[in-house]
Amino acid sequence: MRNRHILVMLIALLLVLAGCAAPVAEETTADDGVMAPKGGDLVIAFPASSEPATLDGHIDPYQSAWLFDSFTADPLVILAPDATYQGALAESWQSIDGGLAWTFNLKAGVTFQDGTPFNAEAVKYNIERILAPETASAQMAADLGDVESIEVIDDLTVTIHYASPSVNLLDALRRVPIWSPTAAEEHGLADFDRHLVGAGPFVLEEWVPNDRIVFSRWDDYGGWNPIMDHEGPAYLDSVTINFIGEDAVRAAMLETGDAHIIRELPAANVEDYEGREGFELITGYQAGTGLQMVINIRNAPLNILELRQALHWATDQNAVNDLAYGGLYLVSDGPVNVVHPCYWTGAADMYGHDPARAAELLEEVGYTDSDGDGIREAHGVPGVEDGTPLSLRWTVLHHTEIGEVVQGQWRDVGIDLVLEQVAGPIQLERRNARDFDLMYERQRTPDPAVLELVWNSANDVEGGWAWTGFVNAELDEAVVKILQVADPAERCELAHTAQRIILENAVMLPTLSQPQFYALDDSVHGFQLSSESPYFFLHNTYIE
Repeated sequence: MRNRHILVMLIALLLVLAGCAAPVAEETTADDGVMAPKGGDLVIAFPASSEPATLDGHIDPYQSAWLFDSFTADPLVILAPDATYQGALAESWQSIDGGLAWTFNLKAGVTFQDGTPFNAEAVKYNIERILAPETASAQMAADLGDVESIEVIDDLTVTIHYASPSVNLLDALRRVPIWSPTAAEEHGLADFDRHLVGAGPFVLEEWVPNDRIVFSRWDDYGGWNPIMDHEGPAYLDSVTINFIGEDAVRAAMLETGDAHIIRELPAANVEDYEGREGFELITGYQAGTGLQMVINIRNAPLNILELRQALHWATDQNAVNDLAYGGLYLVSDGPVNVVHPCYWTGAADMYGHDPARAAELLEEVGYTDSDGDGIREAHGVPGVEDGTPLSLRWTVLHHTEIGEVVQGQWRDVGIDLVLEQVAGPIQLERRNARDFDLMYERQRTPDPAVLELVWNSANDVEGGWAWTGFVNAELDEAVVKILQVADPAERCELAHTAQRIILENAVMLPTLSQPQFYALDDSVHGFQLSSESPYFFLHNTYIE
């Protein structure tokens, strides 16, 4: 009996020890037939222009920062590959009184990478940090909207109260990294982007500007993201993002063995990998504004409607697509692109390529080529000194080739287009100073609230995203209602009204919409695109 009692105790002890042990990594078959743990050191080649100014997405307004944040910090909700919102750090949620309040029930047992507990106070801290003036949030504060207060109900329940209904909060929260309050306070706004601490699958190891970002697997990750298809931490041992300045170099990095994935494979190199053994090509699209150029109408001559309309008639987007991208991009017609669920089909009929019509409008405005040099000069144009050449600036962060094709098209009708490529922070400085003619502004979301962000004249403030100076009461009313109405069909009708007004007034120039081309080595498994193609998930990825 005594021996039997000892045996039972030993079995119980072994079971306890087994329960406390770290999860065993799943295995994959190596070339020699031996089973090896899933893992690997993944290298992704990114365009150098995608490197953010800061890795703190509470501050930086660009999607690359938010993507890298998602490696380190799970959000409250994700936009899954099937385009549904699913809970990550949030277990469930409820919209109250048509969006005047939102209550989130949080997952229990979650900790940040520094051991700080995740709870309702942490959520409150993160939202207040974004909204604080000293954070100078370039976009997330606008995305969160008119928050009135944040109420901690209990340790795992938090309610966000709004001054007016907010029906699109989930779309904002899917991009918001939830940081450890302890770490954020310790490092402060200036230095936290080098010490990111969240509750995501990877830990930030280093950021070498103009070179690379390195993440390592967090072995204590609890698999809180619904994208996970297995228990325990992510498979990959590390993820390295290399920023590559030359398109040709980046495009060749799979063949040279210097990367496993190429992000934003140039259109010219798509055929290098399409259908080729040993590689996979993935194409994704992104609902939003497309690569639009917004027009500063505060000053002459761009304050003249007929001149802005002439720019539309002078532009041949199909030719731009064919010449610059071999026809692989999508032509845009208006303020949201053709893959947006609230795209207005009437946009396709508003303008077309008609250089004669463009020339006629320019003549009506008072621009003629009196000296025969091919560029028109002002003659009686309101607000412009006679003899001034018709010269406009085209300011972009990237995709300079679009401007190069448009430059030739506009020269054919007598417009001198000056191209300039600037970095993101310079773009925002130009925005704040209203120092631009036509400037690139892209927003990416399937929610029609994107129109409120860009076209509500109340957002024409420093740090805001309404850049043109255009004020129209009917437009403002329509886009504000988009934020307040829950019915999807009604929201799209309001979006259609907004698109019509914007195009009638020609306050932006649509160009193209960029597909997202990813080239993968066939050793990569489990790579998952979100339904919005700039985002992807590495939770289940491994290298075989």
